Amino acid sequence: MTIPEETLLHRVYGAGPNGKRLPTSSNPGIGEPTRFAFFDDEHGVPVPVLYAAEDVETAVCESVLHHLPAAGGTVFPRQYADRIAAGITTLRPLQVASFRGVGLRHFGLDRSQLTDTESTWYADTVKWAEAAWKAGLDGCVWTSRRLDSGVAYVFFDRAKDAFGLTGRVSPKVFLNGPDLDWLINFCAFINVDVEL
Repeated sequence: MTIPEETLLHRVYGAGPNGKRLPTSSNPGIGEPTRFAFFDDEHGVPVPVLYAAEDVETAVCESVLHHLPAAGGTVFPRQYADRIAAGITTLRPLQVASFRGVGLRHFGLDRSQLTDTESTWYADTVKWAEAAWKAGLDGCVWTSRRLDSGVAYVFFDRAKDAFGLTGRVSPKVFLNGPDLDWLINFCAFINVDVEL
């Protein structure tokens, strides 16, 4: 699948200890395993990735709320206070493996085998991302497990210069103020309590 140039994407990221991390910065391989990261390159070095989504709601569900079941739950300040939701735009067309719709059917899979699994399966699901990376693709796209109306993306290191900042959407800083109010209201609608 091709993602056109100038496509608006959304992501939730941590600003980092010095507050200087950008929304276009990839994760170099730090943190817990995820569905499609991390795997090593031919030199044994983790391939950096950047997760994004087609809208801010999906980005929040895939990051801040990722650990919660569909029935709801509680999110605490340690999970959102240092997070920022921002828009980024593609600077060139990006080629991604499609793990949704006909893309899944092409591989003879359904969501329960790849994109709708528990974290205990990440050692297996990450192999699909590694195969896409080895095939020379820029990343992968799938239907969000946490918000099934949304589309999620992971982009590999070869796409690190393919994103720019955009003024088309204002960033949301969830620490306090109207952006925290937005998070509280969004979460309330999906049965998630936000502890202050």
